[in-house]
Amino acid sequence: MADKRYRILVVCDISGMGGGGVPVFNQHITEALAKEHDVTLFTTDPDTQPHRGARIVSTPPVPSGVDGRVWMEFQSTLDPRTHGLPDPQGRPFDLIVGHSRFSGPAAAELRDRWYPDAKIAHFLHTSPERLAEVKHADDPVHAQTKAARDSRIEREVMDRADMVVGVGPLLTVEAERLSSTGQHVPDSHQLIPGVKIGELVKRQPHDGRLNLLLMGRTDDPLKGVNDALRAVKKLNETGLDVHLTIRGADPKKLDEIANAAEWRGGKGNVTVKPFTEDDNELKNDIKSADAVIMPSKHEGFGLVATEAAGHGVPILVNQESGAAQFLGDNSKFPPEIGQPCIVPEPKNPDHRYRNWAKAISELKADLPQRRENAKELREALKAYSWDHASKALVEASMQATPVAQQKPLAQGQAQRKATVQGPFGKLLVNGPASQSAAPAGPQSTLAKAARLTSPRRRPPELQPQVPRPAQAPAPAARPFHLPQAGPGRGPSPGR
Repeated sequence: MADKRYRILVVCDISGMGGGGVPVFNQHITEALAKEHDVTLFTTDPDTQPHRGARIVSTPPVPSGVDGRVWMEFQSTLDPRTHGLPDPQGRPFDLIVGHSRFSGPAAAELRDRWYPDAKIAHFLHTSPERLAEVKHADDPVHAQTKAARDSRIEREVMDRADMVVGVGPLLTVEAERLSSTGQHVPDSHQLIPGVKIGELVKRQPHDGRLNLLLMGRTDDPLKGVNDALRAVKKLNETGLDVHLTIRGADPKKLDEIANAAEWRGGKGNVTVKPFTEDDNELKNDIKSADAVIMPSKHEGFGLVATEAAGHGVPILVNQESGAAQFLGDNSKFPPEIGQPCIVPEPKNPDHRYRNWAKAISELKADLPQRRENAKELREALKAYSWDHASKALVEASMQATPVAQQKPLAQGQAQRKATVQGPFGKLLVNGPASQSAAPAGPQSTLAKAARLTSPRRRPPELQPQVPRPAQAPAPAARPFHLPQAGPGRGPSPGR
């Protein structure tokens, strides 16, 4: 089955460099899928750059004042031939891929209305509850409202999916939890984002300033930039020479951001660079750094970490991330290689910078060995390319239980098949997933955040028995009205 050539429709409102993590991820997985399968990318951006091997089809441009993902969902209710997608009568697709709440609803519309023979693989890229809690920590009411709305969207789409896909181990648990209360409980699959193995960075013996790199939007509280700056200032005040380069500032506010960063991190200790879509600039940043740090408060996975590791550059990642769980898996990496990369979260969030200062200090003291570890990690990561990810994804998707055959989880009984991407794209059957998909032991920050919006699981006899929408003939497109919104909305990459 894995060697069969399938017809795949990838749905993503924005795809490619410059739109954020999901668009970059989508370009990588689309191009990898297109090496072995017939792939069509459906997007809202007519100016999407070519994706090697894939055919690109776009909706009309997103009108001003309309959110791109709302526009895509509406366009998916229209006859797909109006966009240049193939005639549904030809049964042209075996698999449709959607990404979280951004394009998952559109993918579900396309399958249910037009391409009923296709299976749906629904990706989860973030935890809707935890993301809202961190980003809107100063406004708990808004955080809870957003968490409830976003998690509801995820659950509704998952109830229509054949398989949910978590990007890394952290989000796989989240995907299983979110999808566990529906009328249809899909199978799950854990995908490991591909690592591009670049040229190995060779270093001379080091006895001077430690140069750190942080890649991420400076205006996003999720990224933990202020914790990194406070850590760097603390280290320099104690006599440890550390410099931090931050790549990701708004070019229009570069001077303002740089001044604020220097105030927090200490004069001469920080360099701020503007956001860039130039892949070569990012690679040069990585190669110039002694280590790349990812101090995010929460990160579904963290592509920047594995990108740096692909060059053999030492990394430090936050404990609450998919990358940390991946690197901390002793079945994949020796503990002496993976564990030193993980910075533990303190009980008191105000003390995060202390943990990061300690981790950076230990890295500098042990830098020669950390560099050797980074070389070994780079070799091990060759087993996790985008080609490997796409291979396991397709195999798991085509083996997934069709949505019409899915049933609610019975109390105390596991009924979901869970698969995991192993080395070199080997599909590993993880056995039935637990009904709650919750890890044993003390509740994590992620689990505590989930309690804000997650309803208690109802027994199967109380589940609403709503029949799945008729697949043919397709229902009339639902009414669509342009929402009243101020300037600045539209096809924005903002999530």
